[in-house]
Amino acid sequence: MAIGAEIRGVLTGFGLVAAGVLVLARVDLGLPGQSLLQSLQLHIGAGLLGLALLLALARAPWRAGLVAAMAIFAGGHVMWRVAAQYEGRGALQELERAAGFTLLSFNVLNSNDRHEDVTDYIAGSGADFAFIMEAAQLRQHLDDLHAVYPYRVGCEPSVECDLMMLSKLPLENAEIRSLGNTHPNRMIVAQAEIEGEPLTLVAAHLTKPYFDDAGLFEARRLARQLAGIEGALVLAGDFNSAPWADAIDDLVRGSDLLPPPRYNATWPTELGPLGIPIDLMFSRAPILIEEIEALSDPLGSNHLGLIARLGIAAE
Repeated sequence: MAIGAEIRGVLTGFGLVAAGVLVLARVDLGLPGQSLLQSLQLHIGAGLLGLALLLALARAPWRAGLVAAMAIFAGGHVMWRVAAQYEGRGALQELERAAGFTLLSFNVLNSNDRHEDVTDYIAGSGADFAFIMEAAQLRQHLDDLHAVYPYRVGCEPSVECDLMMLSKLPLENAEIRSLGNTHPNRMIVAQAEIEGEPLTLVAAHLTKPYFDDAGLFEARRLARQLAGIEGALVLAGDFNSAPWADAIDDLVRGSDLLPPPRYNATWPTELGPLGIPIDLMFSRAPILIEEIEALSDPLGSNHLGLIARLGIAAE
């Protein structure tokens, strides 16, 4: 009996800690790192569900029920938020397509030793456009990439090579912008034309939300930048937060963005499909992301890249 009581006490302690983490994730206390906890909300919910099962086995049904309720809230809140993002896709899905294109978005990791493999993959991916983050190791392969993608923005000589936009088609009005002072030059905006259909391409790389609110402020600045862009648009990059985190959800809803058919886990690569979707892709009508896949091989990166097929609806 004493051992059973001790086990129930330990499990209850874990439950209280998990409840505190969930409160920190969902209640805006102005603390750094909240976006990280929000991105982990599904994993927190899964942990709570397992804890509830252990409490039930330890014959603590009331405590098990309370912990299970917290797990349901954690998972249900994510599902509700994501479902709201998907409401706008239906109107475009039935329309005829005027044009289509393929986009690759990949954080390849600055210290990646497999840079030759990465270069070969990008060149052979078949993508019309490629958004590459942490591209420092690819600077030595720019000539190889130029043979396939003759149009490039970013990774210019004597400039830090982080964000790079590659294109098989001419890019017009290309600009490298900054979303903040922590990591400048992490936004690229350019215009292109696909089969007579104009569109704006936006690549972004947001700061990690571990220690401060830099990523949150960058997401807000990104939203303001998107507000000044009219018409068809595609946005992709490394957002370092899940789409249900407050900063990204506000960006999606405030900028009239449409999500892909599904969110693919991209980090950490060791968890595969059980990871977190922090590398994201969105569109704005009349563009719709029709198919999207995460790469099966990270090619030496700590992120999985995304490759997608997008259609431009006939208006």
